[in-house]
Amino acid sequence: MTEPLPVTIHQAELASTSLRYAECGDGPPLIIVPATISLIEDWTPMIQFVAQRYRTYFFEMPGHGGSAPLQDGFSSARLADVIGQLADHVGADRFALLGFSFGGILALRALQAHGDRVTKVGLLSPCVSNRALTRPSLDRALVSTVTAVLERRLPRHTLARLFASERAVRLFAWFMQDVGGFESPTDLRARLMSYSESTIWVLAAQVREILTVTEEDLAGPYRQPCFFGMSRFDPLLDYATTERFVRANFADLVVETFDWDYHAPPVPLTFDDYVRDYTPLLEADAARVSAGTGTGI
Repeated sequence: MTEPLPVTIHQAELASTSLRYAECGDGPPLIIVPATISLIEDWTPMIQFVAQRYRTYFFEMPGHGGSAPLQDGFSSARLADVIGQLADHVGADRFALLGFSFGGILALRALQAHGDRVTKVGLLSPCVSNRALTRPSLDRALVSTVTAVLERRLPRHTLARLFASERAVRLFAWFMQDVGGFESPTDLRARLMSYSESTIWVLAAQVREILTVTEEDLAGPYRQPCFFGMSRFDPLLDYATTERFVRANFADLVVETFDWDYHAPPVPLTFDDYVRDYTPLLEADAARVSAGTGTGI
């Protein structure tokens, strides 16, 4: 049986933030770009799985977990700068990117900012446009209104205090899941009760970008090889819209279509789950030689 590699946790003092990040494995460097509210502990099995082929890095979003907020507030463009700073910090002149869900927006922003340094891109169920959102218009309007309110300091401060209340947490969790369509294998109630004002600020900024980003904002074309994987039954993002964007912007492309009936796994995947179900993808990555390169995708 394959044994998972050890993960080490570090704190990088960067120009724009103090960033908590994980490192695992050896090989070409790859930076996993986190989804909306992700801790290293949530992603450890995937980090260890990918680390069988890559020297893998995963960071917690500035303002969340052990990472300090960005002074001017969160945006995907500012986060792209953070990714470049992290790559410099770990000595990665060139690196691959892997983004899931909202991390798709962030990976594409980083590709726009650091294209000459990015060797390849992986996009798993990525958000690439607000036009791909499948939530009803009324739900999106309600989420947009709440997001706008939470971008102001007093409501954020009030909500952070309310998260000490079980009733308030249950109500907000219901709103995120039933109205916003948010999926997570983590205990959302327990996670919300740990949220600080800065984490709420980051989450509100991320939701605003999801609701407003367009294909034109993220468009290439991009010369890097890309792996795109997504379920055709994704309940949160429209598969056809997302696939069209990826095919239009990446000429060197591998597509893997799944038949999951969820956006995020309903229960956390273990390292053994990844090894059992997704080892062929790593093997294909190692075997495939992309146009104009001497390495796998």
